Amino acid sequence: MDAIALRPLHGGERRPVLEVFAGLSDRSRRLRFLGAKPRLSDRDLELLADVGCCGREAVVAVEQETGRPIGIGRYVRDANAPEAEIAFEVVDEWQGRGVGTRLVLELARLARAEGVLRMRADVERSNRAALALVRGLGEVISSRSEGSAVELVVCL
Repeated sequence: MDAIALRPLHGGERRPVLEVFAGLSDRSRRLRFLGAKPRLSDRDLELLADVGCCGREAVVAVEQETGRPIGIGRYVRDANAPEAEIAFEVVDEWQGRGVGTRLVLELARLARAEGVLRMRADVERSNRAALALVRGLGEVISSRSEGSAVELVVCL
């Protein structure tokens, strides 16, 4: 997996968010956003690029040869709690090649360094790869189904 590098997403940095979103199929977008998402609204983009402080961090996976962003993982810490919500996406052509694993492990490392003890994720129940990634972060202490999604909480 030396073909990729990880780096922080800088606050307000929109280009990687847009490039990764463009590399997702309709199916991948539905799985990531738990519903149809043909495009990112200005508000979506603002929220996804609002990182780098206040318990909001993100990491970009970059293809070393081209510098092209191929995945992003982020967490948002709950106010006054040692828990954070995690989310991640990998462009379709790089899925199944360990990029998501690298992203979530790096997010967990960063979160632990900031005192986060638990990660929470809402995952489409049919997204077995994402469910496995979240479960691989630690002991599952809570699992709750709502509609087509499963909310997992894991101890880091």
